[in-house]
Amino acid sequence: MKKISRISIALLCAAALIVPNHNISSAASKQEPHVIINNTSLSSEDILLKNNQVFITLTGAKTLDDLTFKWNNKTKQVTVQGKETHLILTINKTTAQKNSKPVKLSSAPFIYKGKTMIPLRFVTEAMSSSVTWNQSTQTAFITKASSKLTKDYKSDELHTARNAAINLPKVSQLPKEFEPTLDTLSLQYYFPERESGQFIEVNNNVVSYYKISNHIAYLKWQGLLGDKPGTANDLYFINRMLTDEAGTLPSFKDTTFASFRWMPHIGATGYSLINNQNWNKVTYKDQELEQNQMKENYIIVDIPEE
Repeated sequence: MKKISRISIALLCAAALIVPNHNISSAASKQEPHVIINNTSLSSEDILLKNNQVFITLTGAKTLDDLTFKWNNKTKQVTVQGKETHLILTINKTTAQKNSKPVKLSSAPFIYKGKTMIPLRFVTEAMSSSVTWNQSTQTAFITKASSKLTKDYKSDELHTARNAAINLPKVSQLPKEFEPTLDTLSLQYYFPERESGQFIEVNNNVVSYYKISNHIAYLKWQGLLGDKPGTANDLYFINRMLTDEAGTLPSFKDTTFASFRWMPHIGATGYSLINNQNWNKVTYKDQELEQNQMKENYIIVDIPEE
């Protein structure tokens, strides 16, 4: 990724409207900023610094509103169609159309290596999305839950609400994050019994705790598992000791969990209710998933006895 100047990072944070510019400047030399849009991290090819402003590719914003694009070579205009947004952008022009009304851009879109580049700030404003800036990791999280996820999260069907929860846009304000060291054949989720507003994800050697607010899944705590046997804080179902952690984890020592083990190699999810007395004795029942469920990552299933 190209090195971003202190001025550009301040502009990035102005888009986020989260932290003061002088705080960003003090961290500028430590690491380069990143942009994550609805859980998708943009590559360096999708981010560009020009005239002390951060630009991203138009296609990089696709996941904000399931966008489609149409290029008119004669007028040098690109039409952007989403479920809730209709935009017309003109190359090298600072006036655009949003839902048939004129809007101003801080800088004009332009073509760079065959891609349409637009100001990051305009993306957040035009798509009515939220922005959170993590100063510690120099990351801008741009989030907007789809109408489907928003609707499903409010569902009276617990498994539907939980599926929406694990797919909502994620944001981290932790000072650091851990990455799984190996690919895993099993991904595990734990929801407190009869709840959908918080969950624990176990991905190989990384344990993450998320809490939902305003249709965003906030990463509140994360732990890195080692090889030594033991327990991880109050997570009685984890039988390995932590080697590192960040954030704050609530006490779950007396909590009954709805436990789900996603097994992509067989296209099924194992499920069971567990507590601190039976967690290592219960037998998981498996339920095969339909192709459309796996495609949407709707891998949480109903537990009849819950």
